[in-house]
Amino acid sequence: MQALTPEQITALAPDEGSVKAAKNLVSTSKWTLLAHNDRALWGLCQGSGKNPYQTAIDMSEPAFKCSCPSRKFPCKHALALLFMHAQHGAQFQNDTPPDWLAEWLDKRAQNAVKKAAKAETVPDPVAQQKRQNARLQKATDGLADLRLWLDDMLRNGLISWKNEAQERCRELAKRMIDAQMPALSGAVAQLADTPSERQDVLLHRLTKLSLLEQSFQNINQLPQNWQAEILARLGFPIAKETVLANTPVMDIWQHIGTTHHTLERGESHTHWLCGLGTGQFAYLLDFTIQGAPATVPSVLQGGTYAGELCFYDGVQQKRALSKTWELLDTAPPISGSLNIAQAWEMAHSAFADNPFLTVQPMALAQVNLWRDGEAWALSDGASMLPLELSETQLRRVLAHTAGADFMAFVLRDFEFGETRLLAVQNGAGSLNIVVG
Repeated sequence: MQALTPEQITALAPDEGSVKAAKNLVSTSKWTLLAHNDRALWGLCQGSGKNPYQTAIDMSEPAFKCSCPSRKFPCKHALALLFMHAQHGAQFQNDTPPDWLAEWLDKRAQNAVKKAAKAETVPDPVAQQKRQNARLQKATDGLADLRLWLDDMLRNGLISWKNEAQERCRELAKRMIDAQMPALSGAVAQLADTPSERQDVLLHRLTKLSLLEQSFQNINQLPQNWQAEILARLGFPIAKETVLANTPVMDIWQHIGTTHHTLERGESHTHWLCGLGTGQFAYLLDFTIQGAPATVPSVLQGGTYAGELCFYDGVQQKRALSKTWELLDTAPPISGSLNIAQAWEMAHSAFADNPFLTVQPMALAQVNLWRDGEAWALSDGASMLPLELSETQLRRVLAHTAGADFMAFVLRDFEFGETRLLAVQNGAGSLNIVVG
């Protein structure tokens, strides 16, 4: 069983304090037992009480169990056990799980079987259609409000934006929540956060809202994939069972970076993946909600997984759910052959197919950094691609590639007209996550 890296372990922690507390327990003197099998790690950590804490980790997800009273998840003992495995792996004896651990693992296996069976269940089509019709009527009423607001904006012009439109769009966003269109509400609220100097971005976002409203008016005349796309952009819920009923794509999936977005009551985490066999891009979406218990992310930073992904319906859709998902010990290098011009053409072809796209991932082979005045760009010798790169990211890239050519994974942002770096793979096939 391959140990997680310190960076991957730190990414699992609920806060910095837990990492610091865990590192204080990284000593063989703190543990009276350290053991593992092909699925789990477990140990006994001596605390202040009479009996040591029973700590275990199901490495297939990972999932955590500890007898300590901590409300943090994972607790410092679970994090310390991971750090111990990373730094003192030879101290872990290969053993049979004790009863307290075997019971927990068996229960998790039973729950996984029930979850898989539920995923195969087809929802009642009559009840589903009834709920859908009621929601469509609410959406129709809400989008009528949006059209009036957009027409008012057109009459007054963007010059009025600073004076009153920002407050009005926040009010409109609340009305879209009442109309049960959370995704549209987020898009409207995002207008208020548009930088004042980026009128082009504001116009782009307003145009997408107008196109979305018009598309909904004609939704019954659209193909099935476009109907799914429009409803997803509005925020219509899609049952996991429905997504998991789609044809899965089996591959080795390499995590290439995570982007984070602030929500009204939390944060969303977009875990970008690249299929080593198919070359297909995908992302899994996690959420952290203020006040809710912490959850383990779907993807470990830099992790490689063997699994089946089922994609949401839509146009150029990359959001997926994992049907099977197993963390691998080793990560083969990612191969790629697209130069900048080819990748650029593919990205903008995807945007032409679906103008609602905000970002598009690209994989660029054999590129290097190029100083472009005060900015940086990627160059393959024939073309250059301007790059948004912080000083910290620059140092990471240079340290990992030593100035030699590398493979780059980037996100093209169609709203801001920017390209951001996700990860780089050096000539030795080693991947380094630059963002997230």
